[in-house]
Amino acid sequence: MRKLLIVLGLIAGFALGLQPAVAKDAAEPVKVEVTRHDGVWSARFTFPESAAHWAFQRSSLQRITQQPWRQESWRIATPGVRLERIGEFEVLVADGEAVPTQVEMQFTPFAKDLMADYDPAMVFSNGTVGLYTGHFFTFPIHERADLEALSRPRDYPSQIVLTDEGDAQLLYNGQRWNSVTTANEAYVLFGEAALVESALVATIFDPGLPAWLSEAMPGFNERTFAYYTSRLGEHTQARPTILASWAGPTPELMSMGGSVTGNMVAMRLEGEGLLEPRTEALERIEWFVAHEAAHFWLGQTVSHDDRRNAWISEGGADLMALRLMLRQPLPAESEMFEAIPNARQDCARSLADGGVQQAGDRLDHRANYACGMIFALAVEQAGKERGEDFFDFVALLASRYREQGIGSDEWLDSARDFGMAESDLLHIRALLHHGAKDGEAALARLLDS
Repeated sequence: MRKLLIVLGLIAGFALGLQPAVAKDAAEPVKVEVTRHDGVWSARFTFPESAAHWAFQRSSLQRITQQPWRQESWRIATPGVRLERIGEFEVLVADGEAVPTQVEMQFTPFAKDLMADYDPAMVFSNGTVGLYTGHFFTFPIHERADLEALSRPRDYPSQIVLTDEGDAQLLYNGQRWNSVTTANEAYVLFGEAALVESALVATIFDPGLPAWLSEAMPGFNERTFAYYTSRLGEHTQARPTILASWAGPTPELMSMGGSVTGNMVAMRLEGEGLLEPRTEALERIEWFVAHEAAHFWLGQTVSHDDRRNAWISEGGADLMALRLMLRQPLPAESEMFEAIPNARQDCARSLADGGVQQAGDRLDHRANYACGMIFALAVEQAGKERGEDFFDFVALLASRYREQGIGSDEWLDSARDFGMAESDLLHIRALLHHGAKDGEAALARLLDS
């Protein structure tokens, strides 16, 4: 059977570098009204200023086809407005000089994987739909040439109003609402959603999910958040909600992917390889949950400042998840025992192409996980003689930078105080900025010192 590795999670905004390039102070927000009525989905954009183009901040391509997704999902109803891809962005373009003040469209929720981005929608087998609000965020551009040259989105405020004109309430931030108004990026659920609840975490299962998964997951979810809380204290989000959707028993496939945004962990499970109980499948799902749960502390309670420093959160979450997984009995053939050797190999390969902080520009997303995990392992080694581990280092970061975004300087300063040698700090800084022609030798120097 062909098996796909887990597509590990994103952290809202930072993973794609959604930081202000040119922010408009005190700008009136774009208002987007998203409605479901008699099974028809629509969105109305009300723009506060005149512009020839309104570009979407999140414009990732589909993972499999490498094609834009909105053209398959959206139908623009306003005359004189079309949807184009210009440079790195999907854009609303006017036939005339400016996009009208209001633009209306209808859409079909799009529930396929995107490259390094949140799925636009999660569709449950009972018709429940989770919409990701971030895909409606836009920003104005006046000159096409400026848009063609732009590599990162510009920050611009948006207000999203979501309404289901049927009888069902919406689920958002762990509560049910008649309608939701938010300026945040998050999944909002339309339709029935039964919660399996505890004090630390709630889980929503797609009714079509194989029963053995629905039975096995809640206990692990609770143990994961209990252990992280015991080591790191309270995180900054509302009670986490894990949303597990089922994309069906696709032949010759065992696929698991998703993300964390706000207090919600979104999981998309698919493939005939998940129909029957499998130790390997359960282990991969538990690893996914452990990684995403770690982001509530390293990624949200303490976050990285921009996408260049995603290695802080992604690699750190990988090591936290590994340490959690190794606390339970595992079969001798478990993939967990290969996690560090695989990270070391992948990081060495990436370093040969350049610095870790430029990996995103090379579309080398694996580098943030692999090299970040190796750097986390190195700082863990610095506390080993004192009986401290990487969780103690994360606790140090949280004590200093709670609800702040940090970069390499703050991480390295904290690593110094945790006991890392100055020579190792300088070495990591060089790998972040420049990489190494012989990546394996560079990592051997760091890990074997």
